[in-house]
Amino acid sequence: MFWSWIKFYDEVGNFNNEKLLKLLENAKRARIKKKGSYKSSWWEIILFGSVSKKQVWQFINRFSIFVNSGLDVKWALWILVKQTKNVYFRKIIKEIRENIDHWILINNSMSRYPDVFDPLTVALVWVWENTGLLWKILNDLDKNLLESIEIRSKIKWAMIYPAILLFLTISMVVFMMVMIVPRIAEGFAKQNVELPWPTKVIISISEFIQHDYLIILWVIFGVYLIYRLIKSTYLWRLKYAQIAMNLPIFWFIVRQSNIVYFIKSFSTLLDAWVLLLESIKTSSQVVPNLAYKKEIMRIKNEVEFWLTISKSIWLNNEYEDSIYLNKFFPEEFAYVINTWEETWTLSESIKKVWVNYNKELRRYIWNMSTMLEPLIIVIVWTLVGAIVIAIMLPFFELWKVVQNM
Repeated sequence: MFWSWIKFYDEVGNFNNEKLLKLLENAKRARIKKKGSYKSSWWEIILFGSVSKKQVWQFINRFSIFVNSGLDVKWALWILVKQTKNVYFRKIIKEIRENIDHWILINNSMSRYPDVFDPLTVALVWVWENTGLLWKILNDLDKNLLESIEIRSKIKWAMIYPAILLFLTISMVVFMMVMIVPRIAEGFAKQNVELPWPTKVIISISEFIQHDYLIILWVIFGVYLIYRLIKSTYLWRLKYAQIAMNLPIFWFIVRQSNIVYFIKSFSTLLDAWVLLLESIKTSSQVVPNLAYKKEIMRIKNEVEFWLTISKSIWLNNEYEDSIYLNKFFPEEFAYVINTWEETWTLSESIKKVWVNYNKELRRYIWNMSTMLEPLIIVIVWTLVGAIVIAIMLPFFELWKVVQNM
């Protein structure tokens, strides 16, 4: 046997379990490092290995229902393997189920897929596996994922809706410049009509789009490369996150959504009896904005050296006229944290703050979408109307010439 050279008994004959536990731990780590043992069948070809947040929530929701109904964990995972349509996600779930036979915890299997399971999900599963509070953890995780999906969908729609209208506007303008303006310009050239300057500008733009479209494509490609550079470099990503916090109209959504994500994950972890420093660290990984991640980790490092959270957020109650300078978290949030540090009632207080901030964020997104819709329509009609007027001006000149004849 491969362990025959290891002596599990001492000289007296007592069994030394430390060596056995160490051997099992090494085997466990070796198993985790290996690639998943699940091999796709010939009909399960994985073209795009991605899992949406909604699919993760459906997995947690069904897993919670099965386990709370009394099913065994492995049996519940086996049913989920059969029910999951996403081939890539099915592979992950089957790997999690098979790893249980090798004494690998579910949170360790999930942590191998950070693009599928966020740090909060992994942390709560770890709490369940160490405390046994499966039903409570799964219920909290189910609610948290559902609320996160709803918030993200509203934020994405608030961002995507103007982009869709802008894309349709640009498409309409390009169609008119390529298909309509050249034919009208050709007719004016045959009639030797003196064109006004707005018409000349429109015709020049049309000719540029037709003949020098490669320049436009290169500009679009350059913008894409700059975007990829920003996403791949830490300093550029940090600068991009700081710019997003100060964008006109959208700045409130960026700041409020990051605060909502932090508060919800932080309170959920505290309710699960996760240690304070670990809760702050995990919450920083859930927050999407890099500037907020950096700020939360700064708070965590200062708390680690015995500074209170409220003072780490720069709240100072020692003076009557103190100046609050933290631009990441509002002053009222700092006072809630300060009240908890004095009364030890953080969980309930921070949940009320989350409810208020969540409602305020939803209300702002709805108001912004309502106001942007007529504004974008005005921009669309202004662009199209300017092109139409520029095209019609020479006809007015021709009508004057006909009247004078």
